[in-house]
Amino acid sequence: MPLIKNPVFDYSSYLLANSSSMLIIIIILISFFLLNKKNREWALPLGLGIIFSYVITYLLKFIIARPKPLEISMNFLFNLLDYSFPSAHAAVAFAALPVLNKTYPKLKLLWVLSVCFVSFSRIYIGVHYLSDVVAGALIGYLTSLFIINLKERKWKLTGLR
Repeated sequence: MPLIKNPVFDYSSYLLANSSSMLIIIIILISFFLLNKKNREWALPLGLGIIFSYVITYLLKFIIARPKPLEISMNFLFNLLDYSFPSAHAAVAFAALPVLNKTYPKLKLLWVLSVCFVSFSRIYIGVHYLSDVVAGALIGYLTSLFIINLKERKWKLTGLR
């Protein structure tokens, strides 16, 4: 049980806790990019960053097999591997950050606060250690930066943009 107790944190953290909620948020986010003609080209890098980050974290979870701090399962969608290290929620949230910052730079503070809240919520509800969240955040952010770099390199080679 967390040392801090706050009803708003309790509700919002548990709302984000299961994979189904994260999947809904991801679908809405990618749909928003697909519907916005100006930023449609960023839907694929956003989706790839999220998918690759998720796959990398689950491969590492399987290899490392670190138990969760409270030994409770919060992974309702894919209850096959429910280990602690690294945090897939943090990886997915931070994978979206570079694309969001690039396409909507005026909202950078909002994006950073949002992904930090997702990551904090994992520790708050007791399903991850700080190291799990930091590792997940690094995996997601760096994976997404790599994909963006590939996309921008392709633009330079093909003369786009």
